[in-house]
Formats: sequence, C-alpha cells, structure tokens
Amino acid sequence: MNRTLNAMNNKRSKWRFIWVLPILILIITAVPKIVGMEFMVNNMKDAGMAHMTFWVGIIELSCVLFFLIPKTRNIGFLLTVAYTGGIICAQWVAGMSVVPGMVIQIVMWVGMRFEQPEFFKIGKQRKF
Repeated sequence: MNRTLNAMNNKRSKWRFIWVLPILILIITAVPKIVGMEFMVNNMKDAGMAHMTFWVGIIELSCVLFFLIPKTRNIGFLLTVAYTGGIICAQWVAGMSVVPGMVIQIVMWVGMRFEQPEFFKIGKQRKF
C-alpha cells in the first residue's frame, strides 16, 4: 500500500503541471481580447461575438486567475472547463474547428487529475 502511495506521489509530481500549457494559451488569448487587438476582434466577429470581445476576455482571465490561486483552484478549474466548453460550442456554431478547444479541455482535465486526484473521488465531501 505504501509503495502504491509513493508511486502515485512520484507520478503526481512528474505530471502535475501539465495544465500550465492550456492556462498559458488562455492568458495569451485573453489579453488581446481585453486590449481589443484587431485580429482578435475579427476572430470574435467570425464567431458572431465581436460586440462582447472585451467582456469575454475579462471572463477568460478571471477563470484563469481563479485557477491559479491555490485556495480557489477547484472552482477555477470548473469555471475554466466551462469556459472552454463555450469555446467548443462557439467554434462549432461558427463552422470552425473544435479541436483547439477540445485539446485545451482534455489537457486541463488530465492536469487536474494529477494535481488533485482527490478532486475526482466519488462519494467524498469536499469544500469548494
């Protein structure tokens, strides 16, 4: 039993920061939305959301900030995967590829699994 726990801890420490890549991607895409860069406004126009580019960027950055704060990581994770679900839906409706949103979503789930395996235990009470 002790060996299993040590193996899990080693595995967790090796892969626990896999979520850094999607978080960086979300930060990199949030800043141009907030600043109002032309390429991002055009991209949002293609998705039919040009009028709310600034607010989408604020929401995106807020989700990321909640995730980066250790005490709010659980709720930040749920907000971030909900946001990336919205990315997938918006891209699908606009006729764009949904692969980028799906990759971000999958890597977030895998990263959170290694970061906090207890988050995924069924039947256990946890605080958000």
